[in-house]
Amino acid sequence: MGAQQKLDNDLKLLNDFHRSHEKALDEIQKLDSRMDHLAPYEIGKLQYLYTKAERQAWNIAAWHKKKQKYYEGMAEIAQGQEYKQMRDSGKTGTDAQYLSRISKGAQLTEAAKYEGDYITWRGIAQTYEGARLALKDILKSIEAQGGS
Repeated sequence: MGAQQKLDNDLKLLNDFHRSHEKALDEIQKLDSRMDHLAPYEIGKLQYLYTKAERQAWNIAAWHKKKQKYYEGMAEIAQGQEYKQMRDSGKTGTDAQYLSRISKGAQLTEAAKYEGDYITWRGIAQTYEGARLALKDILKSIEAQGGS
Protein backbone atom coordinates (compact mmCIF):
# COMPACT_ATOMS: atom_id res chain seq x y z
CA MET A 1 0.00 0.00 0.00
CA GLY A 2 1.43 3.36 -1.02
CA ALA A 3 1.76 6.35 1.26
CA GLN A 4 -1.03 8.23 -0.54
CA GLN A 5 -3.45 5.31 -0.24
CA LYS A 6 -2.63 4.97 3.47
CA LEU A 7 -3.30 8.70 3.93
CA ASP A 8 -6.57 8.41 2.00
CA ASN A 9 -7.66 5.41 4.11
CA ASP A 10 -6.68 7.25 7.28
CA LEU A 11 -8.76 10.30 6.32
CA LYS A 12 -11.67 8.06 5.28
CA LEU A 13 -11.60 6.50 8.74
CA LEU A 14 -11.70 9.94 10.38
CA ASN A 15 -14.58 10.98 8.12
CA ASP A 16 -16.46 7.79 9.04
CA PHE A 17 -16.04 8.61 12.74
CA HIS A 18 -17.32 12.16 12.14
CA ARG A 19 -20.34 10.90 10.18
CA SER A 20 -21.25 8.43 12.92
CA HIS A 21 -20.82 11.15 15.52
CA GLU A 22 -23.07 13.55 13.61
CA LYS A 23 -25.71 10.85 13.17
CA ALA A 24 -25.76 10.18 16.91
CA LEU A 25 -26.01 13.93 17.60
CA ASP A 26 -28.96 14.28 15.23
CA GLU A 27 -30.80 11.49 17.05
CA ILE A 28 -29.91 13.02 20.43
CA GLN A 29 -31.24 16.42 19.39
CA LYS A 30 -34.58 14.94 18.30
CA LEU A 31 -35.13 13.44 21.73
CA ASP A 32 -33.53 16.28 23.66
CA SER A 33 -35.92 18.80 22.11
CA ARG A 34 -38.74 16.98 23.96
CA MET A 35 -36.77 16.37 27.16
CA ASP A 36 -39.56 17.42 29.54
CA HIS A 37 -41.98 14.98 27.92
CA LEU A 38 -39.85 11.86 27.45
CA ALA A 39 -40.96 8.48 28.71
CA PRO A 40 -38.40 6.52 30.75
CA TYR A 41 -37.77 4.27 27.74
CA GLU A 42 -36.89 7.35 25.67
CA ILE A 43 -34.57 8.61 28.39
CA GLY A 44 -32.87 5.22 28.33
CA LYS A 45 -32.58 5.50 24.57
CA LEU A 46 -31.07 8.96 25.01
CA GLN A 47 -28.48 7.45 27.35
CA TYR A 48 -27.67 4.88 24.68
CA LEU A 49 -27.31 7.59 22.04
CA TYR A 50 -24.95 9.56 24.28
CA THR A 51 -22.90 6.38 24.63
CA LYS A 52 -22.74 6.12 20.83
CA ALA A 53 -21.71 9.76 20.50
CA GLU A 54 -19.13 9.36 23.26
CA ARG A 55 -17.61 6.31 21.52
CA GLN A 56 -17.25 8.23 18.27
CA ALA A 57 -15.76 11.24 20.07
CA TRP A 58 -13.18 8.92 21.66
CA ASN A 59 -12.46 7.42 18.23
CA ILE A 60 -11.87 10.90 16.83
CA ALA A 61 -9.71 11.83 19.83
CA ALA A 62 -7.65 8.65 19.38
CA TRP A 63 -7.18 9.40 15.68
CA HIS A 64 -5.73 12.82 16.55
CA LYS A 65 -3.58 11.35 19.33
CA LYS A 66 -2.14 8.82 16.88
CA LYS A 67 -1.26 11.64 14.47
CA GLN A 68 0.28 13.66 17.29
CA LYS A 69 2.50 10.74 18.30
CA TYR A 70 3.45 10.12 14.67
CA TYR A 71 4.71 13.69 14.22
CA GLU A 72 6.49 13.62 17.58
CA GLY A 73 8.31 10.49 16.41
CA MET A 74 9.08 12.09 13.07
CA ALA A 75 10.51 15.07 14.95
CA GLU A 76 13.05 12.83 16.65
CA ILE A 77 13.95 11.18 13.35
CA ALA A 78 14.26 14.53 11.58
CA GLN A 79 16.49 15.90 14.30
CA GLY A 80 18.76 12.86 14.19
CA GLN A 81 19.01 12.89 10.41
CA GLU A 82 19.74 16.61 10.33
CA TYR A 83 22.35 16.29 13.07
CA LYS A 84 24.13 13.50 11.16
CA GLN A 85 24.03 15.48 7.93
CA MET A 86 25.44 18.58 9.65
CA ARG A 87 28.22 16.59 11.30
CA ASP A 88 29.05 14.86 8.00
CA SER A 89 29.31 18.27 6.33
CA GLY A 90 31.87 19.45 8.90
CA LYS A 91 29.75 21.38 11.41
CA THR A 92 30.74 21.20 15.04
CA GLY A 93 28.65 19.08 17.39
CA THR A 94 27.17 22.19 19.00
CA ASP A 95 26.30 23.79 15.66
CA ALA A 96 24.81 20.55 14.37
CA GLN A 97 22.78 20.17 17.54
CA TYR A 98 21.26 23.64 17.27
CA LEU A 99 20.65 23.41 13.52
CA SER A 100 18.98 20.01 13.87
CA ARG A 101 16.45 21.50 16.26
CA ILE A 102 14.95 23.45 13.36
CA SER A 103 13.90 20.19 11.66
CA LYS A 104 12.58 18.85 14.93
CA GLY A 105 10.64 22.04 15.61
CA ALA A 106 8.86 21.88 12.26
CA GLN A 107 7.57 18.38 13.06
CA LEU A 108 6.62 19.33 16.62
CA THR A 109 4.59 22.25 15.25
CA GLU A 110 2.61 19.76 13.18
CA ALA A 111 2.20 17.47 16.20
CA ALA A 112 0.82 20.38 18.24
CA LYS A 113 -2.06 20.83 15.79
CA TYR A 114 -3.16 17.27 16.41
CA GLU A 115 -2.62 17.56 20.15
CA GLY A 116 -5.09 20.45 20.32
CA ASP A 117 -7.71 18.45 18.43
CA TYR A 118 -7.08 15.45 20.66
CA ILE A 119 -7.66 17.54 23.79
CA THR A 120 -10.83 19.04 22.30
CA TRP A 121 -12.33 15.67 21.35
CA ARG A 122 -11.36 14.13 24.68
CA GLY A 123 -13.31 16.93 26.35
CA ILE A 124 -16.30 16.36 24.10
CA ALA A 125 -16.31 12.65 24.96
CA GLN A 126 -16.18 13.46 28.66
CA THR A 127 -19.11 15.85 28.27
CA TYR A 128 -21.20 13.03 26.79
CA GLU A 129 -20.28 10.85 29.75
CA GLY A 130 -21.60 13.58 32.05
CA ALA A 131 -24.84 13.79 30.08
CA ARG A 132 -25.27 10.03 30.32
CA LEU A 133 -24.79 10.11 34.08
CA ALA A 134 -27.29 12.97 34.42
CA LEU A 135 -29.84 10.93 32.49
CA LYS A 136 -29.19 8.00 34.81
CA ASP A 137 -30.01 10.27 37.75
CA ILE A 138 -33.19 11.43 36.02
CA LEU A 139 -34.31 7.82 35.59
CA LYS A 140 -33.63 7.13 39.27
CA SER A 141 -35.70 10.18 40.22
CA ILE A 142 -38.60 9.05 38.06
CA GLU A 143 -38.45 5.61 39.65
CA ALA A 144 -38.25 7.06 43.17
CA GLN A 145 -41.35 9.16 42.47
CA GLY A 146 -43.19 6.06 41.24
CA GLY A 147 -43.33 7.40 37.71
CA SER A 148 -43.29 5.46 34.52
